[in-house]
Amino acid sequence: MRNTTRILAALALVLLFVPFSSALAQRRHGLVDVSPASERHGFWLNLGVAAGGENYRFDSPGNWQPKDQVEPSFWLALGGTVNPYLRLGGELNGWVYEHNDPSGTGYRITDYLVGGLLTGQVFPVRTLGFFLKGGVGITRSGESISGGGYGVGETGFGYLGGLGYEVRLGRNIFLTPAANLMFHRSSGDRNDPSGALHERIWTVGVGITFQPGR
Repeated sequence: MRNTTRILAALALVLLFVPFSSALAQRRHGLVDVSPASERHGFWLNLGVAAGGENYRFDSPGNWQPKDQVEPSFWLALGGTVNPYLRLGGELNGWVYEHNDPSGTGYRITDYLVGGLLTGQVFPVRTLGFFLKGGVGITRSGESISGGGYGVGETGFGYLGGLGYEVRLGRNIFLTPAANLMFHRSSGDRNDPSGALHERIWTVGVGITFQPGR
């Protein structure tokens, strides 16, 4: 009788311990089942600021001018991760130059070049943060005049190339130094003998990349 009681007590303890062990295992699994530190996955968002040098030319004459007008630039990009080697997304990239009207009217003039681009980032080595970037889209070059109440601009085709590196600051946050070169082309007025407008901006700056997860 005593042996039977001991056996029943042991079985009861086993039956109580099994569901507890299963629940504990599931809980521990949830804590440790995270992506490796080197893996890129899911939605991402990148914000950046930079110094941007701008110059332009027309088909005739073909010389670039002026010599690298360096002013603030910015970008905002977001998208998804195809795999650890490739990210796809969209990017808003812009350059702004604000100055007084050189003719002495007292107006403030804001020159700008902005682009809305579809981009891809390629990471050649899965375990490194180095990447190459390319993109194509729509760009607009123009100027607005504060006090004058008007502005002019041309919409055209743009493309971008660049490179950068992601430095991990936290589990889902990266410091992202980057350099980009964006080109703009617009046809303008067909009756203008100078032809199409070509404009380019090189930027060197730093951004913050957020990768919330899957």
